[in-house]
Amino acid sequence: MKKINMTEASVIIGGTCETCVNTYELMTVNSASVCADVKTCTDKNGAVTRTYKIADKANCPVVG
Repeated sequence: MKKINMTEASVIIGGTCETCVNTYELMTVNSASVCADVKTCTDKNGAVTRTYKIADKANCPVVG
């Protein structure tokens, strides 16, 4: 049997493919409206992670 490294193994079993989408959301933090850049990533197993960064309010959709 041939030994392989993790990089080779991940390709064989489907890789470590991660799909990410960036969106902007208007949020309330301490009673103040802030715009957040939300990065939502889904890995090959369906696990979802979200990261938030403060963004310019001009990027957020207008609520009306």
